[in-house]
Amino acid sequence: MSENKEIHEYQAEMQKVLDILVHSLYTEREIFLRELISNASDALSKIQFTTLTNPNILDKDVPLEVKVSFNEEEKTISIEDSGIGMNKEDIIGNIGKIASSGTLKFIKSLDQKEKVDNLIGQFGVGFYSVFMVAKKVVLETRSFDLEGQGWEWSSEGTGKYELQPIEKTSRGTKITVYLKEDAEDFCAEYRLETIIKKYSDYVPFPVILKDKTVNQVKALWTLSKSETTKEDYEKFYKQLTHDYKAPFHYQHLSIDAPIQYFSLLFLPEEIGNEVLYARESTGISLYAQRIFIQNENKNLLPSYFRFVRGVVDSEDLPLNVSRENIQHNALLEKIKKSLVSRLLKEFQNISETDVEKYQQIWKKYGIFLKEGVSSDFPNRQKLLELLRFNSSTLDDADQVTSLKDVVSRMREEQKEIYYAIGPSREAILHNPNLEYFKENGLEVLYLYEHVDDFLMMDLREYDGKPLKSISQADIDIDDKKEDSKEALPKAESKTVIGYIKEQLGDKVADVVESKRLVGSPCTLMNAKDGMSSHMEKMMKAVNKDFEISKRTLEINTSHVMIKNMADLLKKDKNSPFLKDYVEQLFNNALLVEGLLDNPLELLPRMYRFMEDASKFHLDQP
Repeated sequence: MSENKEIHEYQAEMQKVLDILVHSLYTEREIFLRELISNASDALSKIQFTTLTNPNILDKDVPLEVKVSFNEEEKTISIEDSGIGMNKEDIIGNIGKIASSGTLKFIKSLDQKEKVDNLIGQFGVGFYSVFMVAKKVVLETRSFDLEGQGWEWSSEGTGKYELQPIEKTSRGTKITVYLKEDAEDFCAEYRLETIIKKYSDYVPFPVILKDKTVNQVKALWTLSKSETTKEDYEKFYKQLTHDYKAPFHYQHLSIDAPIQYFSLLFLPEEIGNEVLYARESTGISLYAQRIFIQNENKNLLPSYFRFVRGVVDSEDLPLNVSRENIQHNALLEKIKKSLVSRLLKEFQNISETDVEKYQQIWKKYGIFLKEGVSSDFPNRQKLLELLRFNSSTLDDADQVTSLKDVVSRMREEQKEIYYAIGPSREAILHNPNLEYFKENGLEVLYLYEHVDDFLMMDLREYDGKPLKSISQADIDIDDKKEDSKEALPKAESKTVIGYIKEQLGDKVADVVESKRLVGSPCTLMNAKDGMSSHMEKMMKAVNKDFEISKRTLEINTSHVMIKNMADLLKKDKNSPFLKDYVEQLFNNALLVEGLLDNPLELLPRMYRFMEDASKFHLDQP
């Protein structure tokens, strides 16, 4: 029928658009196969729908499937479907014009009340991605019309295409791709199967390569929960993440309003440093109508949920121009908002119904939720309810409690929630500032992680109760030492404090009598809005020139060491021993806070103390 061959030319501006599509729009050349299979899937969906309303269909009983084949000698790849096919007008209107879509026209022709799912190619540019790898493309097609005619479309992508009638008895479309020399590596079974599994594994029709169905057809996330098992979820998780361990927990969502999407989210059993120290969330694979779009989408979950793995699939994603060009789509923001809300609700439900499991969740992922408190203001209150802390009311470091429970245990007159920060529970238990709270039965939260300093600085209060470090100078403490018979008289206390202040000079912000110490002679206190020692140590580690702030030294005038010092001052205020005594007290306080730069400087002074002590004992009868 060559005498009936027609030659059509693209308009000049269309040739420029084609050049852009081929060379600039897509990031990976292998995407051409995804686009062609997606178009074939569209054609199958259309005939599936049309068959419901039209009995006069060519090849009505033919299986709905996509066949992919290749010829290594001719360096060609073919994609054939048994879909709705095209007539001459369809070809000119859809293939003959760039950015014209038969799918979009098909949808518009339907009653607005009718719903058609899984029709992907709504913008008509995906087909032209084939010219990234093709030096020539031949398309053979016949529509579902019983009286229809077969047609062949061919082009080298250089500004024109040829169209002619052909003998074709079967319904559907076959596209033959003649590969460019630098794309001949695509003409291999393993390469084609890999691409199909990567991008088109969940196309809703069988994709057959060398008489074998290579795609899974059913997307697990689109099935109802009654159709799936725990083993199905575990198998899919391992396939998705390449993790040899089963997930710790999973959440299967099918959302219809206000937006439509499916998602299958997993919490891994273990978290590696590559996740802990990452800046973005990249654990979600994005699908559009079961077609793979992105492997590590950065916009579907906030950074603090970067430990979550899974897939999200939406029927509503507008696949304009390129299926990759959706990163900043407003619909993604709506999906993100919904996903975060659902995840937080799931965590809250677990915390209320399975306390033991939530304690495990907190141990694994708590540091991320703490990060969220400071970064996700709209969900701040929900995150606050999920926070857990070790506390002085608990028996060991593994147990945790919520802020809500802490408030419920507070005394009626108590106005503040107290906390202590340190490298471990054991270290905090040796903090002199804890003594007052122990003696008075006041609960103190124990915080061990680096992020806790930032969390408390940002949090400041919960349920109207200020959060106060036990090392802050302005903490609300009852002064019960005013009438204490054990404390030094006021005049002697003033003398001791004055001497210590004189000896330490500008090493401290001030020296004052302590209201909180019970069993320790002295302690260092932070200024009202000053950094904690824990925070300052981190700053010093980052910047060696960072200057540690001066602190207030609190003196326990009831302690025997301070009383002895008062007696020594009366005996000889110029004694070198007294100067060493003050320096040692101060250095001991620095040591407790972890702020002593060089612990070795303690040794000469300690040796002098030991020498004096040994002489004293030798002089005793």
